[in-house]
Amino acid sequence: MENTLLEITAEQLLEKFGAGNHKPGSGSAAALQGMLSSKLLTTVINITNNGDHKYLYIDSLPKLLEMNDRIMKQIYPSLEKLFQDDAIQFDKTIKARKIRDSENDPIRKNLLAGKALDELKISIEIPLKISEQCIELAEIASYVFDNGFQSARGDSHVALSGAVGALGGCLAIIQLNLLSYSYNHIEWITDISKRTNELKLKFEKLNSEVILKMNVLESQVKEKASLYSEVNDFIQKIKGRVKYSEMEIENISSSFQNIIWKHKDTIWKKKIPEEPIDSLQPNTIFKKVLGYAFKIVPNLEINSDEYGTFETAGIIDQGTKTVLISKGAQNEFSRETQTFTAAHELGHALLHEQTVLHRDRPIDGLGHKLKRISQEFEADKFAACFLIPKKQIVAIFNEYFLTNKFLINQDNAFNLTFTNKGAQAALRKECKDLRGLSRKLAKAEFFAGKRFVSLSRLFNVSIETMAIRLEELDLVEF
Repeated sequence: MENTLLEITAEQLLEKFGAGNHKPGSGSAAALQGMLSSKLLTTVINITNNGDHKYLYIDSLPKLLEMNDRIMKQIYPSLEKLFQDDAIQFDKTIKARKIRDSENDPIRKNLLAGKALDELKISIEIPLKISEQCIELAEIASYVFDNGFQSARGDSHVALSGAVGALGGCLAIIQLNLLSYSYNHIEWITDISKRTNELKLKFEKLNSEVILKMNVLESQVKEKASLYSEVNDFIQKIKGRVKYSEMEIENISSSFQNIIWKHKDTIWKKKIPEEPIDSLQPNTIFKKVLGYAFKIVPNLEINSDEYGTFETAGIIDQGTKTVLISKGAQNEFSRETQTFTAAHELGHALLHEQTVLHRDRPIDGLGHKLKRISQEFEADKFAACFLIPKKQIVAIFNEYFLTNKFLINQDNAFNLTFTNKGAQAALRKECKDLRGLSRKLAKAEFFAGKRFVSLSRLFNVSIETMAIRLEELDLVEF
């Protein structure tokens, strides 16, 4: 049996544990718990190191992989050996006890009792060694729980609980076996007791970690419930009106942004946005807040209207909670266009009740030039307000161009073009009209001797979308 315990089926092994025999016993069970924890941790670390989410853990991956190597090469093999050793050694101890018990001669019986206690000493060393491995496993599990793939924290916590449980079991085994010794072994008992006391202190600390991690998950559940409840109440309040004014859409967008920013820690967990504009991610909001399946696809179907044939830029199905955003058959839809389309579909999800598919051409802020149903205008307006929040764009516009409203005067023309002679006339000739000036400001990367990221790049929108938004907010005058 000793050579095949790990080669039999799980069902057969469990039957042996429950057969009422001493082998395999509690020491082997503790080692098996540690082995199971080891495998769960390697699974979580491997999942962390693979898939699209890998970049989220780039800072912790080196340590995680080092831990994985430690588990595979040292901890698991040690526990595997101790699993077998405990069954073999405790069998020797039991056999020594049986020989002792069967002896009738008092002197001989006393000698055999000493041999049985010597075998038990060896047996006690095994759970001590198992304890040491499980402590290291529990410490690794705690780190993996905090820094490994967050959606696999169930596995991490089971690994942590299992390792700590195995440690606690080993301490109980040792204490029970120490009861077999008398005052003749007091020095040895004192030494073992000192070692177990040190292990117990670590057990108590790690057991607190088990509870702490459980509380972390419970707290996150409460935080998510708070987020979902607030979003649900918000949508119930604003969704499905016959028509929305531009001011209403502006306010709805602003309120929704405030909810997202308030719950940013719950939504992102890793790579939490540091600035409000960094949280304006329609794809993340669809997936993490509204529970939609969101996917960027190579292309969508071809449609036609009175303006001609066009490829669908985005589709939302509120019935199945699915959003598809097209790259364009020839990859002609820019990243900014895809983002605007996603924000457009987010507008539909929040404002409109239709469960049918919403299809549209890749407008990216130009919808006002086409005849379209009111819902499409409203979704476009929401997209612009959401991606370019009024409060943020006004503040940054002022920071960049040193004014709340850009007028073509000598100072502004010089600071924008760095041309001294005839700067105003040159700027008017270059821009031609208000839209031309708005476009120039949307893509400007230099003003009054200071360089900066252009407004369109900063807000991840096209130049045209930013130009329209600047005009809507009356930040530019030609």
